[in-house]
Amino acid sequence: MRSRQLEILLYLMETKKSTYAELANHFEVSKKTIMRDVDKISGMGVPVYTQPGYEGGVFLAPDYRFNRSFFTAEEIEDIILAFHIVHHLDSSVGKNSALKKLELLIPELTFLKEFDFTEYLKIELLQKPVTARTSVCKVINTGLDDEIFLDMTVAGKRYIAAPLYYILRLDGLYLYCTDEDSFFTLKIEQISRCEKTSREFDRTDHLPESSKK
Repeated sequence: MRSRQLEILLYLMETKKSTYAELANHFEVSKKTIMRDVDKISGMGVPVYTQPGYEGGVFLAPDYRFNRSFFTAEEIEDIILAFHIVHHLDSSVGKNSALKKLELLIPELTFLKEFDFTEYLKIELLQKPVTARTSVCKVINTGLDDEIFLDMTVAGKRYIAAPLYYILRLDGLYLYCTDEDSFFTLKIEQISRCEKTSREFDRTDHLPESSKK
């Protein structure tokens, strides 16, 4: 589950009921993105429901409770390993709110796994740290979530392309994209300008069959 989807679940537990528009505003994404997130949460077996109309909205089943069995020990280990990798990529990134909440929900196991990775795992992956917490990446993330073309300038050259996914290589972070005639990668740190357009695309039309499953 992506961090935002977990945050949506926790938000619904607190508010009991919301709307797509309210959630989109709160998490600063589009309604289309929220609808996809809610579908994914529901697909995991969480009883989240939607109801159209004036009295409608997005809500959880009244008897739903977030419990210790929501995450297995292996899933908790994966989450904490991911955090340590992110911290290696960008040392300025602190402990994120999702991990802090995980510590509150399952403190003993979470603290034990954190200790194991801190003491027994050293990560040496990249030539230098990278980060996706930039203004350029924020626009790219919107393009990925909302499936819209981006207007970018890289080394003085203009590209209007559909963003498909990030690629992490030894020398840095790249964006894999297409202009619908060809596919290419752009190094994130070389993108000097990145703006949204109004042109939409269907991401699944441009992915390999193995990625659509």
